[in-house]
Amino acid sequence: MTVSRSTAAPPARNAAYQQLVQQKNAFMISMTIAFMVLYFILPILAGYNKPLMATKVMGNITFGYILAFIEIVMGWVMAQIYVNKAKTFDRLAEEAKQ
Repeated sequence: MTVSRSTAAPPARNAAYQQLVQQKNAFMISMTIAFMVLYFILPILAGYNKPLMATKVMGNITFGYILAFIEIVMGWVMAQIYVNKAKTFDRLAEEAKQ
């Protein structure tokens, strides 16, 4: 059995790899913080500001329903943002392999 050794530099020393890790970490941390803040607004307001959540906006539609709908839309928008950003990460990963 033959063990082949790679002549490429270790990933930690590769500038493209370091750029990939730095950009991906910054993006993931900011997206996680944004998601958590937006996600927890609904239960916090529902628990501590019931009059606001019960405020009727249009007909029988309350602010709480609108906020819940916005959370669903937020999830889809954030998923699309990640898909678009992943293209950049894929390009950087290919550069790091070389």
